[in-house]
Amino acid sequence: MVMVFGAFSKMIGGMPVQAVVKTLDLECKMLEEDVEHHRLALDGDALSILRFGRFVRMVKSGEVMRRLEFIPLDHLEFYKETLVRLVNATELPASVMEQFEYAFPLML
Repeated sequence: MVMVFGAFSKMIGGMPVQAVVKTLDLECKMLEEDVEHHRLALDGDALSILRFGRFVRMVKSGEVMRRLEFIPLDHLEFYKETLVRLVNATELPASVMEQFEYAFPLML
């Protein structure tokens, strides 16, 4: 099994914040194509990245994610750090943190 999240988090964490949203969109598109063409199984890592990407796209377009989604606990911290970077660079509104807490509650 390929561990997609490790490579993804290293790539996103090391790039200029202005490139994060576009890169996230491209990564999600590649993951969707890989799953569709059976090059990658839709595992927890892929689902996590796709859910985070959908969340960021919705926030960017002014929408609110209304359904609760599961993201592995060890991914949440990275996503929160990424959102803080995006807010600090004014790529996303400050309200994104509240929306994130609602959309991805801690499910222990």
